[in-house]
Amino acid sequence: MNKAFVINLEAHEATFTLVQQAMLPHGLECERFVVTPDEHKQIGCTMSHLELIARAKNEGWPYLIVLEDDCMTCDAMKTWPLIFQYLLQEKNRWDIFLGGAMYVHPKKLQLDFKLEEEIKVEIIECLHAVAAHFIVYNQSSYDRFLQWHDLPGPVEKRPNIDNLYDQFQLRTWVASPFLAWQKPRPGNDFTKPLHHAEEKLYYFSQSMRGCLKYRLLGRWLKTIQ
Repeated sequence: MNKAFVINLEAHEATFTLVQQAMLPHGLECERFVVTPDEHKQIGCTMSHLELIARAKNEGWPYLIVLEDDCMTCDAMKTWPLIFQYLLQEKNRWDIFLGGAMYVHPKKLQLDFKLEEEIKVEIIECLHAVAAHFIVYNQSSYDRFLQWHDLPGPVEKRPNIDNLYDQFQLRTWVASPFLAWQKPRPGNDFTKPLHHAEEKLYYFSQSMRGCLKYRLLGRWLKTIQ
């Protein structure tokens, strides 16, 4: 069992309970991280993430799992225990892991990660990705994220948490297909960009796997000539 902190408004405990119930069957125990409404909604959320990161650093935690209360599990979440095991084994190769993302720029397919499961999931390193509804922070990322407090300008003008991945040059891994989406809400529906990103990552992984097969076939043909 591993633990995740769920960022949840004080008056919305019911949404935390839904996330908690959805994650528990997959071995992810949830703890509620209560926040109060902030006039700058996005920055308030960013500061909640940073508060948890500071706590993880102070406590010496090797990783930190943070969910937002609009997190909605997908079928691929069933593979989480195996993905998490792989993340721990390869902890020197990544800084953050996203269970879902938008506006992705895929860079590298982790070819050594193979799931012999009904649901095939790939892990892809991305040059750019946006989202923080399901995120695992590696210990290697803590200090860089906490540099946010030293950025110039008023708090409300500083970047949101998911705009820091590029700025602080964090090695970002993303699951494909996604483990979790952001639940659509009035005025806050990311269904289209999430769907587009998921398709983009799928075609990227298929292309990379296809190229690998051709290379292996070419090598084999040379051995029998």
